[in-house]
Amino acid sequence: MHNQVWALAALHPSYHYMRWHSDSLLNKLLKYPVFILDFIWRYMLSRRRFDIVHVHFYYPTIWLALLYKALRNPKVKIVVTCHGSDIYKYQPPGKLYTWCATKVDQWIFASKALAQHFSLPVKQAQVLPAGISELFRVVEPVSWQDKTIDVLYVGSLDQNKGMDRLLALLPVVKDKKVVIAGSGPWLEKLQLAAQQFPNVLVVGPKDSAALKELYRQARCFISLSRHEAFGLVMAEAMACYTPVIASQTDGSAEQLVSGVNGVLISQQGDEVTVINRFSYALEQFFQQTPQQYHTMQLHSRTSAEQYLLGQVVNELQQIYQRVVL
Repeated sequence: MHNQVWALAALHPSYHYMRWHSDSLLNKLLKYPVFILDFIWRYMLSRRRFDIVHVHFYYPTIWLALLYKALRNPKVKIVVTCHGSDIYKYQPPGKLYTWCATKVDQWIFASKALAQHFSLPVKQAQVLPAGISELFRVVEPVSWQDKTIDVLYVGSLDQNKGMDRLLALLPVVKDKKVVIAGSGPWLEKLQLAAQQFPNVLVVGPKDSAALKELYRQARCFISLSRHEAFGLVMAEAMACYTPVIASQTDGSAEQLVSGVNGVLISQQGDEVTVINRFSYALEQFFQQTPQQYHTMQLHSRTSAEQYLLGQVVNELQQIYQRVVL
């Protein structure tokens, strides 16, 4: 959300996010109390008054917006962007979840499929992804022969993102250069695996400029998520002319057409079956001709251009103008 807030700078927004976040036990116990107290200090006790509160990740974050509405500005308009697990984890919706939903003035869903998962009535709704940085607007493509990375993964290193699947695939791609960028609870396991597979490089989290170069240098980007509402990293990779091989989720189905800008892998069946599908897809991908790959690169870029942040911000501004009228 950082890029979206910075792109909205002309509106002089204030940005409240979880500044203190780590994997320590102390952080797990106190991060939400600190998050709430920080909100009260910065906004409830502030002289500045807001007409719109835009909540990213509906539940339970919506309670902060409702607190502001109840105690600071009863006329404030509440806009909510749902990103995935704020809907997936609350099915069927409970009474409090449902009651909070009646207070939302405008809903935004990261994908069409995610909007379909939301079973509660809405006043106004729109499908709009968070948007990828304008840094990806100008990108020079790299040919198959000149690329230095075979398989790239970027994102959170956790169970939902399929890090167990990635570990299972490492023996399959032992003759390929694999780069893993990100952080999360599976980082140590992946680092240990990299010691066994010299072709694997774990580089940790990177900024957008560094990621842009990784995307450009990768022959394919891999996404192994079990659940994904949109998946901005897939859009970023395709914006850099890099096709994506992804498990079939709401997010990947929104962006990918198999054989055109990437490959979709069904998640039906057990894990062994899913891994076998990924193995076969990777094998087939690396057997294509440079011309076939070039065509897939062009389709990837074209499909990602619609998600550039400038267009998304324009639509957000229109939403804000509409809700305050």
